[in-house]
Amino acid sequence: MENTDLVLYKSVTISDAEANGGRMSYTQVTSGILNNLFPNVSQDERTNGVTKYRKFFYKNKNSAGETAANSRIWISRRSDGGDYFRIKAGTDTDTQAEADDYTNWLGAGYLYNPVGTDATRMDVVFDINNGIYNSSLIRISDNSGKEEFLTVKGSGGITWNGNIATVLTTTCFRSGYPASQDVLISAVIDFGSIVASSDNWNESREIYDESTYPVEVNNVGTVEESWTLTFTNGTTFTVSGANVGAISGGVIGSDYSPVNTNVGTGDYYFTIRAAGWGVPQAGDIITFQTHHAAEGFWAKEVVPAATASRTNNQMNLKLYTEGS
Repeated sequence: MENTDLVLYKSVTISDAEANGGRMSYTQVTSGILNNLFPNVSQDERTNGVTKYRKFFYKNKNSAGETAANSRIWISRRSDGGDYFRIKAGTDTDTQAEADDYTNWLGAGYLYNPVGTDATRMDVVFDINNGIYNSSLIRISDNSGKEEFLTVKGSGGITWNGNIATVLTTTCFRSGYPASQDVLISAVIDFGSIVASSDNWNESREIYDESTYPVEVNNVGTVEESWTLTFTNGTTFTVSGANVGAISGGVIGSDYSPVNTNVGTGDYYFTIRAAGWGVPQAGDIITFQTHHAAEGFWAKEVVPAATASRTNNQMNLKLYTEGS
């Protein structure tokens, strides 16, 4: 798996309204581009305060079908201004109306006191008194290249004194770190394995051997969808998706691999093998679901009232996987 196989995609709807978010679009986030995650904050918004939400999808686009194992994402650079950022795991379809009610948003802070290799306790400075919680997976890193993942204790793992969190971990640090704003402690969204899949196969009559010839999917072209195949006679069927609508149909004498033209020639929604067919007849119906190689998550920017302007302010996200 290559670095280019891990990308971010935007949601279908991008706005500041309740419908913001929803399903994944085909628009990839380009790294290093101004306003690629959030729009500019206006003077009125800085004066009065505002919270902005944007939804993204962590996508595994490895064309060889490899699994993005132990997939994680975190804030790898905090804002230099008076605003701050948080992230939160979402679903394939949730919108801002739902995300606005989510709790336990994850952030990043810096090390307040030095820690040694035998430490299981540290003090971390956050923007306000949230962003890390009991049982959180956390990443510690500095500007020399050292990094490690630890887990916060499940009970009594976090206590607050103002905006400083005392963090107790389940295991010791492997390295020592100085007290510094360059030592970043980030709470991590852990998605686990990300790979395309298919399930919920149902037939009105037994006409296909899905055990021997299961639906084949791929990380690039497969989408999150509920599909319906309907036979118009003993050899020909139509196909439609609950969201994508009708696509080209097929015949039982040939492998069926409808191309997803949104992502490039040769990248298909799924494949059904001709060898699996029995003897269909008109009116037979098959339904199944495919699942894309992506996980939805939210990012929010909180701008407190009376926040000063900051030119070229930025927040960075880092994607991580161990591959398959």
